[in-house]
Amino acid sequence: MSDAPWTTVAPAQATGEHRVLGAIGATGMIVAAMVGSGIFALTGQFGATVGSPAGVLLPWVIGGVLALCGGLSLAELASMLPCSGGSIEGARRAYGPTVGYLVATVTILAGYLLSNAVIALFLAEYIDRLVPADAPDVLLAAGAILLALVSQLPGLRMGFTANTVLAVVKVGVIAAFVIGGLSVEVTDRLVAAPSGAAPSLVSPQVATAVLLVSFAYLGWSTGADIAGDLRDPGRTLPRAMVASIVVVAALYLGVNVAYLRVIDPGAMVEADGSGMRAIGSVAAGLLFGPAVGNVMTGAIALLLLSTVVSGVITGARILESMARSGEIPAWLGVRRTDGVPQRALLLVSGLSIAALAIGSLGELLDLLTVLVNVFSALTVAALFVLRRTMPDAPRPFRVPLYPWVPAIYLVLAGWTVVSSIMTGGARAAWASCASVIILLMLRPLVRWRPASEA
Repeated sequence: MSDAPWTTVAPAQATGEHRVLGAIGATGMIVAAMVGSGIFALTGQFGATVGSPAGVLLPWVIGGVLALCGGLSLAELASMLPCSGGSIEGARRAYGPTVGYLVATVTILAGYLLSNAVIALFLAEYIDRLVPADAPDVLLAAGAILLALVSQLPGLRMGFTANTVLAVVKVGVIAAFVIGGLSVEVTDRLVAAPSGAAPSLVSPQVATAVLLVSFAYLGWSTGADIAGDLRDPGRTLPRAMVASIVVVAALYLGVNVAYLRVIDPGAMVEADGSGMRAIGSVAAGLLFGPAVGNVMTGAIALLLLSTVVSGVITGARILESMARSGEIPAWLGVRRTDGVPQRALLLVSGLSIAALAIGSLGELLDLLTVLVNVFSALTVAALFVLRRTMPDAPRPFRVPLYPWVPAIYLVLAGWTVVSSIMTGGARAAWASCASVIILLMLRPLVRWRPASEA
């Protein structure tokens, strides 16, 4: 049996056979998942609506607090349930298989498959700017996803090492932008015409901005979902969560301070009055001159590739979790003898490439914003449920300042979702309800008996 190419991993992966990831690798995974194109685009989408420097910076501060509170909460869940898809498993234990299925399917659909496709298309646009090519963006995007897949097939250690190297490059690029952006002399600046008073810092506009910014931080849950690959997850995971979120939040704030040096919030608009779509490129040109444009373009392309790699890695772990619970065929959760989840990696990559054929991918992902945030809140709230229903379960790590830390996350997340719906997000709310109904209707078609029942 030992010579067979495949082996089934224990449900909780508690044997330690394939736990190869330490604190540095785990931090790299979370950083790579969190930092994508958002920091170079999102501020331009809401800067003019919040209307003040404080209004620009506050959503990024609140987003960091949300990520830290949510990350610490999931660190306890994942240390208690140290398996692939630890956050999903916590929701299953707390609410039952139906809600667990919904959380898993929404996570894999919006958090990985659609996101991988959108990010790969962004990457293709940057490649076009660097090297004008005849190849359609869809083919370039598919190539990026395949490259991410190939980086993971040789072995667990090599795959995680490739991700860590890309994460280090990613942090270095953004840190260089921050240091340069805060130190160069400003000679050109975009200013806005005087307008009325800016909205208050507790306005619906700021809440909607926080909801947008939450996607730039969303990868904080990655740590819990790769818990099955971590050495000593009770110690490794909380340290990696805190370190990565603090580093990313500091970088995000630094980038936005650099933006504000050269662009007034009211000037963060396009000629047609819509939000500034490429604020990172605009700010780089104003700060460093046009010659830096190509360098920044190449650097952002590397950032995006790193995010696709982390999306393929973590998406495969979510599929493993679904296979373990009978939500998809069990054979998809079987790993190679060297621990590589090859079948899950192939499936998440194939489905991400298939998603490229969907029109208006970005708009579809925007419509699922409310649903993703609601289910993220449900997952954090599972901590309260499991403290009551599983009080004696081993918890190598416990959330500090419980119950305040998870409560802060739930209050802030609830405020942003409700405010977003009240200020025009009703379409996203209806789309979320429709998505839940469709997923429930599809459940009997994809449901599979767990291996223990076969």
